[in-house]
Amino acid sequence: MGHVFIINLRGAASKGEDFVDGRRISFSPRRAGSLIYIPASSEWTGWDEGDATGSYLLVSVDQGFIQDGFEDRLRHRLPHLRPSIGFRDSATEMALQRMAAEIMQPDPLSVMMAESQAMQLLVQMTRLNGVPNETAKGGLSSFDLRHTVEMIETSAKAPTLPDLANEVGLSRFHYWRAFKQSMGVTPYAFMARRRLEKSSEMLLTTTLSATEIAMACNFSSSSHFSTAFKQAFGVTPTEYRRLYRF
Repeated sequence: MGHVFIINLRGAASKGEDFVDGRRISFSPRRAGSLIYIPASSEWTGWDEGDATGSYLLVSVDQGFIQDGFEDRLRHRLPHLRPSIGFRDSATEMALQRMAAEIMQPDPLSVMMAESQAMQLLVQMTRLNGVPNETAKGGLSSFDLRHTVEMIETSAKAPTLPDLANEVGLSRFHYWRAFKQSMGVTPYAFMARRRLEKSSEMLLTTTLSATEIAMACNFSSSSHFSTAFKQAFGVTPTEYRRLYRF
């Protein structure tokens, strides 16, 4: 088997045990959106208990696909990647949700879409786990980066670029460049991802309407929310709720 990605589409696991390469690791409760990544060089076993009904998507990326797509075209060998159990990452989640949508509503282009999402998964895992855990040259310090993310997560309204820059004592230009160097995306792109991730959780865990969720997640309108959501996940918010909610 190749590199394995698993997303918990619905239902929650409240207890269990996880073993990676024979070594027991701590178990964390997993809810909808939780992710598991097991590289081809590792083995994962274990068990979990939780909701009576659940839904998962397992994607295995063949080593040949990696050779053809990642190593040959990018002229870069896939580094040694670490297993990760029960983590959250909006880019990885969106790619897997998009693949799930293609399976549920296939068309002649679904294979091409799935392959492009598989490449995104590998690139994202390389960025997350395949490089040393250190501040990128020219990027934000780990303290400023954590503070920025916390500010984005806890603000009632989406903070502006000047708000974020002022908080860490940088000009807008230098902050924008440092954030992108650290995260690989601009502050605006990162906030857009988080809004979509939050909205997908609310669609599955609340009874709020799509319009109410759009407002709660700081989208300018329900139509903007619907358009952005379909671009990211391949289905509208209403279809997403119908497909993945109990």
